[in-house]
Amino acid sequence: MLAGNEGNAPQEAAALAAGVAVKLPDFWKQDPVMWFAQAEAQFALAGVVRDHTKFYHIVAKIDQSVICHVADLVTNPPNDNKYEAVKTRLISRFQVSAQGRLERLLGDCDLGDMRPTHLLAKMQELAAGLNVTDDLMKMLFLQRMPPNVKAVLAISDGTIGKLAEMADKMVECPGSSHVAATMEVSPIADLQTQIATLTAEIRRLKTERSTSRSRSRSTSRSSHTASDDICWFHRKFGGRAIKCREPCRFSSKN
Repeated sequence: MLAGNEGNAPQEAAALAAGVAVKLPDFWKQDPVMWFAQAEAQFALAGVVRDHTKFYHIVAKIDQSVICHVADLVTNPPNDNKYEAVKTRLISRFQVSAQGRLERLLGDCDLGDMRPTHLLAKMQELAAGLNVTDDLMKMLFLQRMPPNVKAVLAISDGTIGKLAEMADKMVECPGSSHVAATMEVSPIADLQTQIATLTAEIRRLKTERSTSRSRSRSTSRSSHTASDDICWFHRKFGGRAIKCREPCRFSSKN
């Protein structure tokens, strides 16, 4: 018996050392599934495989507002699968339902102090399993962007992930969104300016042409009027004309 116990000593020491190496974060009420995923990653790295060791690590990291939900398991744990029992209970009590996640996705998920890429990750997490289309996700994401960022992203191509990365850069450098917006609007403004210039030039040319025609017609009328007052003989022979046909103003002009 003594020899057998001595043979188990290294294993016990290794298990104890592995348990000490595990440093779990505080329990995440808002996302128990991800918290347990991280806990299991730490268990794997530290080589923790014993059920009761995992169980006590979990119990040690939950505060009084959480432990009341598993009080019966803590005070009277099952003989087997202690860890799975506490994991299942906590997830069932704190995991947001599909309806709750949809409500948060549609109304309670705001940018706040987050980076746009972080907001998108949170939205995608809430949308998991809800059959949310890419177009709907893009629309919901754009609604949560600042107006200047939204204006640029709305006319940009690319996946929603690429748009989120663009938004990160714009939020980090507020001037960049103004520059990007100016770059998009500038060609349109240039075209409008060119059109206005051409319109003014056409209007000027039409005015000059109309004035020129008016002067030409006035000169022509004056010339015709002057010649119509003189008879053919005097127009042909001037003062040497022998005949004259009324009405003729040649004699009055001379």
